[in-house]
Amino acid sequence: MTLSKINRFSLWFVCLAALILIADTTAVRTLPSADTDHLLGYAIVFDFVLAIPLLYWLLIERPRGKSVRKAVPLTIVGAAAAWFVLPPALREAVWQVILPLELLIVPLEIFIIVYEIRLLFRFIRRYRHVARLESNTAEALRSAMKQEFGSGKLSAFLLHDLTMFYYLLFSWNRKRAEAAPGELTYTYHRKTSQFLYAGIITHVVVFESVFVHILVQMWSQWAAWLLTAADVWILALLWADCRASALSPVTISSGRVRIRYGLRLQADIPLNSIAGISTAAQYEPDAAERKSFAIPLSASLNVRIELNRPIQTDGFLFMPREAKGLYLMMDDPQTFVRDVKQALGH
Repeated sequence: MTLSKINRFSLWFVCLAALILIADTTAVRTLPSADTDHLLGYAIVFDFVLAIPLLYWLLIERPRGKSVRKAVPLTIVGAAAAWFVLPPALREAVWQVILPLELLIVPLEIFIIVYEIRLLFRFIRRYRHVARLESNTAEALRSAMKQEFGSGKLSAFLLHDLTMFYYLLFSWNRKRAEAAPGELTYTYHRKTSQFLYAGIITHVVVFESVFVHILVQMWSQWAAWLLTAADVWILALLWADCRASALSPVTISSGRVRIRYGLRLQADIPLNSIAGISTAAQYEPDAAERKSFAIPLSASLNVRIELNRPIQTDGFLFMPREAKGLYLMMDDPQTFVRDVKQALGH
């Protein structure tokens, strides 16, 4: 069985780091002048503090698209390892090298923090401006994020979490907004028993997570709490999606179909990009359509929209992707399809 590219790079890193460790340890223990050779001390510190962290970034983090900042914590670990490898007489070399490095890292971290605070203030300023024109908080968050930071994967993930926390914590005292003049709205959560299924899944996950936590903590406390945190996040996403489904119907207005399908699918479809729309008791997309169509997680699908050109949609975690069509589950599919066809002039 062949290793994946990331696994091969990880294996290369382990082998090279072990080779450096063996070579440096052997040199310290075998060279007669090891106790007084300051050049050897500096070379060992360089290997542990700079060479190994740089290899870690090049072979493991860089293929994943991560920045060199991911290697910074390894410099501290490397300094500690060099302390144990070096002879006692040369250990002061560690401090002579680490101190300037720390003085360089601290301003860099301060710059990063200041930059992130600046981005936060930019987003807040943009959101306040958008919120004056858009009464829907979730739509205001969406518009502000896309206007300020674009449609990249990182901004999409941040937007997803912001929207999730809004629906989970701050939307329960709100009612669905009245339709604007000329706007048609369509629900999709009533006939799917979404809140009932959410309650059942919550009971199962809570029951399961207690036993899994007790079992896993016998092996690792960290792993047990990590799994529990994942269960909490899943439940938060589940109930936030329920709330978003109740407050954000599919709408037709201003020459477009606006799809806010809970937290599962987001899209703005110009009417002139719709090649065809149909309804059936239940659709079962084949493998090819599941790759090229945007499909929300749903028990059944009763509306199919085919596009004459690909459009960008936001799927799970709001990750952007192009789609040639969409499948939906609507409470009243016949009315929705009829109104779309009327808007198209059919």
